[in-house]
Amino acid sequence: MFESPNIYDFPCPISIKAIGDDRDDYLQFVIDTMISVVGEIDVQSITTRSSNGNKYLAVTVPFTAKDREQLESVFQALNQDVRTKFIV
Repeated sequence: MFESPNIYDFPCPISIKAIGDDRDDYLQFVIDTMISVVGEIDVQSITTRSSNGNKYLAVTVPFTAKDREQLESVFQALNQDVRTKFIV
């Protein structure tokens, strides 16, 4: 079985960008989800950007990932919501 090499040296600072439908307070969903998975985050460092038609919201959350499992948990938790379209 092939296992991909670690491209990160954990723990490491990283930013996750979640892009989703801008409805039902998607920003708060992303914040709450990140806190539930990684613990404390610096809410002041979160940036957002709306799409041209204000249909989508991109939310970028910087944090320190402690290991690969935590990073995968973040992706899984954010993808559980039907509003989430992409995670980068």
